[in-house]
Amino acid sequence: MEIDVFKLVGEYGIIGFLFALLAMITTAIIKSSWITTIWNKIIDKYVKNFVKKKSNGINHEISESEIINHDIFNYIDFWMYSKVPTFEFSTEYRTIIFRKYLTIYLKCYRRGILEFVQKKEYQDMDQSQLWIGFLDLKNKIVTDYEKEALDSGIPSIIILKMKSKNNETISLTIDLIESISNSQFYEGDKNFLKVYSILNIILSILENMISNSESVCNSINGQLKGLYTIENGKKIIEH
Repeated sequence: MEIDVFKLVGEYGIIGFLFALLAMITTAIIKSSWITTIWNKIIDKYVKNFVKKKSNGINHEISESEIINHDIFNYIDFWMYSKVPTFEFSTEYRTIIFRKYLTIYLKCYRRGILEFVQKKEYQDMDQSQLWIGFLDLKNKIVTDYEKEALDSGIPSIIILKMKSKNNETISLTIDLIESISNSQFYEGDKNFLKVYSILNIILSILENMISNSESVCNSINGQLKGLYTIENGKKIIEH
């Protein structure tokens, strides 16, 4: 990602410069390729949108409607009803089980986030309360989808493997949410800009997690052998 420092300083002031500098430093410090990929996608998206709005002379204020109708809900619906049902994994059994896990995973995120924004409590929160509110939300969602997955008959080894993979991105998500919650750059009416930006980050994290599910599946070797599930009245066994 190339950043023209003089252009940012000239057009957007020191805040734009510091924002770009932070992105460069963070990317340089973090060595893991998966973190770099996610971070660059997020930064590229924000910088491009920020530059586009400024170049067009638009001082766009985020509204409550844009929070309630955020793209994250449309994308989750698309993944649950159109994308996940087409996923094919290494065996028929794994295909059924991982589709079920991913559907539960997405459903719990959608339900939790929608409930959070509909309550509107975030509108009156200070920086610390907003950060804690999203942290509590994150913990609740994780607890919900792991419990629902176990209750639905998904093997514990899959839940544990996905948990391990999720933990890699959860740490990054928490750090980014804390930074936005405490940042003056995202200050605005009733925390709309902060919440909108945090939802953008969660959307990027979800997209990354969905795309990594196949690698998690392939990392499980003999632990599923002999397990079975019933699908449309048919017994599907993992060989």
